[in-house]
Amino acid sequence: KIIRSYHYFHQNHLKKNIITFEGAFHGRTLAALSAQQNEKYSKGFEPLLKGFIQVPFNNLDILKKTVNNETAAIMIEPVQGEGGVRPANLDFLKSIHHICHENNILLFLDEVQCGFGRSGKLFSYEWANIEPDVMAVAKGIGSGFPLGACLATDSASIGMTKGTHGSTYGGNPLAMAVGNAVLDIIFEKDFFKKVKQKGEYFDNGLNKIKSEFPKIINEVRGIGLMKGIKVSVDNTEFIKKLMDHKMLTVKAEENVIRLFPPLIVQNQELDEALSKIEKVCKEMS
Repeated sequence: KIIRSYHYFHQNHLKKNIITFEGAFHGRTLAALSAQQNEKYSKGFEPLLKGFIQVPFNNLDILKKTVNNETAAIMIEPVQGEGGVRPANLDFLKSIHHICHENNILLFLDEVQCGFGRSGKLFSYEWANIEPDVMAVAKGIGSGFPLGACLATDSASIGMTKGTHGSTYGGNPLAMAVGNAVLDIIFEKDFFKKVKQKGEYFDNGLNKIKSEFPKIINEVRGIGLMKGIKVSVDNTEFIKKLMDHKMLTVKAEENVIRLFPPLIVQNQELDEALSKIEKVCKEMS
């Protein structure tokens, strides 16, 4: 709505289309299903909304060919979660930012999964040294308490005048108090530095297991404490075996298992997780 209202305000009446990326996950509302164009989630909910054009992730050439005078925005997760824990190439993000700036296109970042310290910075886009026009955040913003926000610059939200949007539960006082408490913690000295260090520690441990079981684990992916392991065995079975060892996780596309420990995790707890992953690798080999 922010994107459409922006171009309507500036009388850019041709600009209606939003470019999204293969493997994207933006949620389960009808607009989100339309944006990600994944039949796994949208089957049975057709017809989807018009105005979304999907291109391959991390492919700059095809993106450039797709952008035209009808392009209103580019929408991307700096790190795809559901799509297989795939980070966008930093140069790719910088190029998208440049394309948007040069063509009066809004840059919409979805940092629901990769934001709020998960990558080792407050927001993942900071690694590319860019800034979005619009950004969706949730999950980490409330750290377990239901809270989400749509952030936009003054210029991007100029068309969102009073009455154009509302929310029954918007600004819930308890949710706001929880959000403030989360910020108090993540803005403590060296918090992001510790997330980065623990992410590297976890990465080293996962890669050690990968080298020990190359026929089970093909690839270790991710950034900070947003990790994924691409396995050659059935990821559903792997996850069930982890559950037998009292470890909970979820799967992603490309036969990936997502590993998103709390940002306050300690190394000994990461060691416990690594031990369980190693046990399952032994069982499945």
